Amino acid sequence: ALLFMPRTAIAGDSYLDAVEDMPLMEGLAETGDGGIIFDKPSGRIVRSVAEGDVAPAEVRAFYVNTLPQLGWTRAEQYELIGELLIFRRESEQLEIQIVPVSPSHT
Repeated sequence: ALLFMPRTAIAGDSYLDAVEDMPLMEGLAETGDGGIIFDKPSGRIVRSVAEGDVAPAEVRAFYVNTLPQLGWTRAEQYELIGELLIFRRESEQLEIQIVPVSPSHT
């Protein structure tokens, strides 16, 4: 499963339902499980879950290569666990946690 956690609020034709400009890698589909949206005065917190028959390394490569094209900068210094990607864009922060189910399913 793939866990997206953009805070506050190209590569394919699909985008996450709750985050209009966040691409969803081909082969992944939102599950509807665990999705949440919090609107706060200081911004928005969105959590979305997607999964598919895609290797974890392919998912990592897709987002590392795609998100900078959309203005996101990777913040590797804050990636404290193995399969966590953190990106920033202006006042927004995006956390992508890649959770391998098997070598070919994320």
